[in-house]
Amino acid sequence: MNLKYEILLLILSLPYRIFAQLTAQEILLRSDQSRNGWEAFVVRTQITNYEQGKLKEEGNFEVFIKGEDRSLVKFLNADVKGQYLLMLEDVMWIYLPNTRKPIRITPLQRLMGDASNGDVARTRYAQDYAAALKREETLDGAGCYVLDLTAKRDGATYHKINYWVTKEHLQPKKAEIYLSSGKHYKTIFYDAYQETSGRVLLKQMTLIDRLREGRKTIMRLTSYTPQDIPAKYFNKDYLEKLK
Repeated sequence: MNLKYEILLLILSLPYRIFAQLTAQEILLRSDQSRNGWEAFVVRTQITNYEQGKLKEEGNFEVFIKGEDRSLVKFLNADVKGQYLLMLEDVMWIYLPNTRKPIRITPLQRLMGDASNGDVARTRYAQDYAAALKREETLDGAGCYVLDLTAKRDGATYHKINYWVTKEHLQPKKAEIYLSSGKHYKTIFYDAYQETSGRVLLKQMTLIDRLREGRKTIMRLTSYTPQDIPAKYFNKDYLEKLK
């Protein structure tokens, strides 16, 4: 076998994506892997809210995620114990222990500080948004793709997002969030990542309020655990039994 033929075989055996540029939607899909390690998993989440540099409140949550469109948020603080958020496809409910039935809510409503319900319960942007590549630029020394994300389903938390994804690792770097009115609602910085069971997953986000000066929220994803979650957990009629 001559050298040229050997080189040709080597080239043909390499992954196709080395030579073909990723589309905007593929970049978005790959970036989602930084928040979704497994088909079913549980992530412990701590949300800390600050106003004018002072600590205002702190909340702890356990988030159960299964597949692309099922999530359950369990409130862990003593004063809200027994509360749950449930999201199925495009519909979200909150269950309060003193109510008979779950109450319909929206992903955009605030959970705590600048963290919306959807920031915690909705982790797969590729399912919710159509992506277009706007440009490439450097942010904090990292080369990034800048994507324009537009909501394509009712369950999307936000109307429009400008989204920076690193070119080297295809990890979220920054997001500018816009309301349907066009107002710049908040900015999210994806601060740190951690290695968990051989996967590199998001560790911390900082959310900056652009409508109310001096407010920010830090969301720490303190642990990820792959887990087989029973389907009944995602039934709104079962929430009362979970308590």
